[in-house]
This record gives sequence, structure tokens and C-alpha cells, in this order.
Amino acid sequence: MSATSRKKPEQAALLEVATSEKPEREETKSSARYASPRPFREWQPEQGQLLPQYAREVLGEGHLACFFVELRKTLDFSAILKGYTQECGQPPYHPVMMTLLLMYAYARGITSSREIERRCETDIAFRYLTGGERPDHDTVCTFRVRHLEAFRALFVDTLRLARGSGLKKLGHLAVDGSKWKANASKHKAMSYGRMEESMKKLDEQIDRLLAEAAALDAEEDKRYGKGRRGDELPEELKNPEKRAERLRQAARQLEAEKKLELAVEKEKRREKIREAKEDLEKEAREKAGARGENPEEAKPSEKAQRNFTDPESRIMPRAGTFQQSYNAQVAADADTQLIVAQEVGQSTSDARQLAPMVEQVEANTGLVPKELSADTGYLSQEDIEKVEDKGVECFVATGRSKHGEEAPPAPRGRPPEGLGFKERMKRKILTKRGRKAYARRKVTAEPVIGQVKNTVLPRFSLRGLTKVQGEFSLACAVHNLKKLWKLGWELPSLAAQAA
Repeated sequence: MSATSRKKPEQAALLEVATSEKPEREETKSSARYASPRPFREWQPEQGQLLPQYAREVLGEGHLACFFVELRKTLDFSAILKGYTQECGQPPYHPVMMTLLLMYAYARGITSSREIERRCETDIAFRYLTGGERPDHDTVCTFRVRHLEAFRALFVDTLRLARGSGLKKLGHLAVDGSKWKANASKHKAMSYGRMEESMKKLDEQIDRLLAEAAALDAEEDKRYGKGRRGDELPEELKNPEKRAERLRQAARQLEAEKKLELAVEKEKRREKIREAKEDLEKEAREKAGARGENPEEAKPSEKAQRNFTDPESRIMPRAGTFQQSYNAQVAADADTQLIVAQEVGQSTSDARQLAPMVEQVEANTGLVPKELSADTGYLSQEDIEKVEDKGVECFVATGRSKHGEEAPPAPRGRPPEGLGFKERMKRKILTKRGRKAYARRKVTAEPVIGQVKNTVLPRFSLRGLTKVQGEFSLACAVHNLKKLWKLGWELPSLAAQAA
């Protein structure tokens, strides 16, 4: 077959219009330099459009913003609404709208109040959720800080919502912890061993600056008289040379004032170091008293540190380095990946956290899991025995296995007599049933923490342990609501739940 016979026939024009009658558009002129043998779809940015009347029709019923708007009929916002009792000034934005706005922003991984303000102007989903309102970043930030305690109640309410939607029991519970980056830099921290030396250096610098400023003042007083700056321009000083001399004298006076200002700044820094030093010493005395030792003889470690930006955060190992962080604890249901308990602390260790997490699960949901898994950081005989007394079977690792190391064969028969607590737990984990139960931890707690950290709250925006706990409660509540949305669970109304 020839090349001519394989050629496809050209499509006939639908309407023949003379070239002279075709109007030349501005877009055609501007895009002439992008001429190509291949045709493109016509592009007209200024073309008028007929849009739906309602933003919900643009987004579609399955959009996450529509799901969050429906939550106003389902979640209990009484903990937030009870804070508004007095009428003063202009009416505030509706607290339910502000709460849903914050939750939706966190669901999109947006924690900056300024970015939330921008989205309320440019993002159709944000504009739909706020009903066209545009709260500024100060309003958003103030609202978030004001209702931190209510966010913990909101987190618990998402579990009530889950129970009404289909969460009837807890089979396997996975507990894990993760270091969450604080809103502070590790370079703004100082160790206890350096504090005394830094305070002495600052004292010397302050004394030197004050002495230099006093010397400059004394020289000016001797030259111009007491109470005169030296930069006044009397009528007789019309000579430019004398005026220049007076300006140089005024510059020396400003230099003395700058030295005083610098001395004040250094004094403030010294005060911060002194307070941090006293906090570390107080903490050392409290720990000594708890151990039954003499508190008066207790002294902090030379490497103990305090951060001046967020004094309540701690230096913790994270991602192969050390960062200013908090330690967040999460307990997740294996079947749904819902977070059923959460907490934020200052300790770098996960020890003695297992029993409190199970107690919180029971308080939040009214349910007790059948079994529990956790890594070796939670290995504590006292904690595990408390949990097992509630009827929960525990599978806690007794050590870390090396990457690529072949697992030992599963033990058979009855366990030998005389095994200690750790040996019994190790043997239990190595059984086929133990391996199967412990494997659920890797596909439950670790993915949940990764989802919260990567898509909801990459780092804390607030400072201080109390504020951080409230923000983490908000993030966990948002995670649970996103899970309910993805699982497609039908949300019961408040009236149906009350009935």
C-alpha cells in the first residue's frame, strides 16, 4: 500500500467563513510567537463563564469541605460555645464556623494563621466553609489559643461520633510514640554547665557598657554643662563648621545611649539564663526527692539544657539528629486506624506510658481492647501487669532486631519453668501468634503517626506544654474525622445519638 493511500482524509469545515470576515482576537496576536504545526485547544483566560450559583455544586458532595460543614449537625460544640456569655463590642464570628475552619485547614496540612487568612480569600473550599467570611490571621490565632482546652473535648467527641457510626469494639490496640518538632530552635538552648559562665560574661559586658556610657556622659557634662545635650543650636551658631562640631558631639551622645540600650538587652538575657538555671536546679531537687535522696544535695547534670524560645520543650533524638521536640503518644485501633488516646509529654522515653494510655482509651470510648502491641520502649513489668489485670493481652518487644537479621524459629511446647518476666515476654513474641499480633503494630501505629505528621501537623505552631497538648488534640480529632470521611461512615445527628 502506498504512502498516499494510507493518508487520512482531512475533516471538512463545519462552517465556511471568509478570512476577511473573521475578527482577529487579542489572544491570537499575543500567541503568534507560540505557533506550532500541532493544533492546541483555544485558550482564553478572560472568557466569561457561567458558574453554579452555590459553591457546594462546584466542589461536589464528596468533597472534604462539604463533609466538615455537615459536622455542624453532628459534633458537640458546647465546650467552645460556653465561652461566649457576655455581649460586648461587635458580634464575633460564629464559633462553630471558626472551629470547622481550623479543623479543615489542619486537614489540608495548613497550620499557619496567615495562610488560613489567604485561603479564605482565594480557595473556593475555604470560602464555602466560612460562608464568604474572611477572618484575619489575628482572629484565627486568638481563637485557636483561646479554645485549646475545648479541643481535647472535641477529640473525645470524635470517638463518640465513631461509636455512633459503627465502632462497637476494640480488637487490637497499637501504642507508639514519636518526637514532634517544637516551635523552637535547638540553637536557642543552653546547657547547665555553660549557664554560670555565660552569666559571668554578661555581667562583665554589662559593667563595661555602663562604665563607657558613664564616661561619655561625664565628658559631655564637663564640656557643655549639666543638663545639656550638646546638640542645641543657639542663634549665634550660624557657622557651618561649628554646627558640624555640634553634630559630632550629638553623635557621641547617641553612642552613649546605644550602649545603655545594649546593656539593658544583655541584662534581659542574663535574667532569662538565671531563670532557666533555677528551673533546672528545682527540677533536679524534685527528682531527688522522688527517689528518696536529699534534695538539697541534688544538682543538675552539666548537659541538662533549657531552650529560651520554648523552655518547656526538650532536646530529643529525631531522624538521626537532635531537635527541640516534644514526645507525642498515640494509641490507635488496628481495624479502623482511629486514634483512641493521645498525649504529649516532655520525657524522651516511652517508659511507663502504657498503662496511662490504656486507661485513657477506656475513659474516652468505654471500651477495653482484647490485645495490645508496643515496641521495646514500653517494656515495663509494672505497667504491663496493670494492663493485663484489665483483661488485655500484651505483646511488647523486649529488644530491637537488626535490619536483615533472620528471625529465630518459633518456640514449641510449654515454656520452661523459672523464666523471668522479660524472657517470658520474649518467648511469647517469638511464637506464631505473637509474631502475627506484633506485626499489626507496624501497620497501625506507625502509619497513623506518619499520616498525622505528614498531612495534618508537621510541627507544633504553639509554644508551651499546655498549648502543645491542645494543638495535638485538635490534630488527632482532624485525623479521626478524615478517617470517618474516607471510610464512608454515615454520621448520626445529635438528636439520633441522644435518642
